[in-house]
Amino acid sequence: MTLTSDTAATLDRLVTDLTATPLNLTAVADSHRTRRGVSALLTTYNRCPFDPAAGRLRDNPLTWALDTLLAQAGNTLAEIVVVDDGSTDHTGDVLDYYTALPGDVPVRPVRLAANAGMTVGRTIAVEAASCDWLLFGDDDCLFSPHYAAHTLTRLRDHDRAAGLVMLPFYYRALHPRDVVDRDEIGQLDLTTAHFSTRFHAFPAPYLDAPAPRLDTESGLLAPLPVQMVGGTFLADRTLLARAGGFADQSRWRSAYAEALHLSADLTHAGVSMYFTPDPRLSAPHLKFGAAGRFPLYPDDLDTVLPVLDRPFADLVALSSVPRTNTGARVPDRRLLTEMVGSFFAFFVARSPAGGHAWATRMHRELVVDATVHSLTVTRPPNLAERRTAWHDGLISGGRAASDSVVDVQAVLDDVTRAVGEPRILL
Repeated sequence: MTLTSDTAATLDRLVTDLTATPLNLTAVADSHRTRRGVSALLTTYNRCPFDPAAGRLRDNPLTWALDTLLAQAGNTLAEIVVVDDGSTDHTGDVLDYYTALPGDVPVRPVRLAANAGMTVGRTIAVEAASCDWLLFGDDDCLFSPHYAAHTLTRLRDHDRAAGLVMLPFYYRALHPRDVVDRDEIGQLDLTTAHFSTRFHAFPAPYLDAPAPRLDTESGLLAPLPVQMVGGTFLADRTLLARAGGFADQSRWRSAYAEALHLSADLTHAGVSMYFTPDPRLSAPHLKFGAAGRFPLYPDDLDTVLPVLDRPFADLVALSSVPRTNTGARVPDRRLLTEMVGSFFAFFVARSPAGGHAWATRMHRELVVDATVHSLTVTRPPNLAERRTAWHDGLISGGRAASDSVVDVQAVLDDVTRAVGEPRILL
């Protein structure tokens, strides 16, 4: 929705009031059951381009993630497991530094000989974790002081099937800056290929005073039930395993469709998912290595981050330098091809109608209208390149789904007839 000045002012007041109100951590998490009971899990790849020996240790985004996790309030965090997914930069030296640090929360590295991909890395991190509660985040995030607050214990009072709570993240911002309708957050429909994350935004109904609360003791904003989640969340290890864990997406360098697979698998397993819009549990996401089209906010940029003791603008500047051999970052053209292909493989394997809907939607939006939803892409490529991305994406996605029970070739034939493109043969 369009954010009016009055709505923006209301949002700012609410965020200010919330962040000025500390959470009752004892109420959020039963101290006996959750004390040192959460494993924080990170998968990292080439997020340390700067040499610690040259005095640039804390210019590396992995250190921002680790420092803010180590500064968590309360006592739920037991360990930080970091899977080094075959990094070729200074990641090893950085992890050696953190492994040697004293403290109650150890950093435990798992080093892979070669890059295996984010979903493989997350699966290995789960296997290495010692706790039943798993806290996931990206290696270029800043984690708010209450990110590890144990919301699931309170959610279980309302829904015994609650197994995952998605935590908010903000693209190169410290607070939510968008307000959206409730039905735009965390939606997934397999037959229409409609999905919406919007976990960086704030739900419009929560602007009405007083904002709904999970309970009076903790003061947490009430989480919303959702059908889709992203990459920053707290999960029950047992229920995550019931859903099959993370689907192997190693064929896709960008791992773009990971959240779709995880969300659908959790729903199929009967696990309830929630999203909390509470900014006190947030993770500002720097999107390291992407120039992108992210809006920036002067008051955020001027803010000196208390844990890192430096202006947020410094981290944004370091993150905005284009890089491709870092995290799951790939060149823009490959990103678009993988977005078309990995999403098509996901939808068509679960619903021929969903596969058809996704492929025709991408032809209309990407090829015809030059609409690129990912803010990491600086500008849409030309028409020939967009058509190539669509075509090649459907071929790779169709081949990835070829072992399903669906006649993928028949779906593609219907798609190309519908949009007037030459036949795509697998």
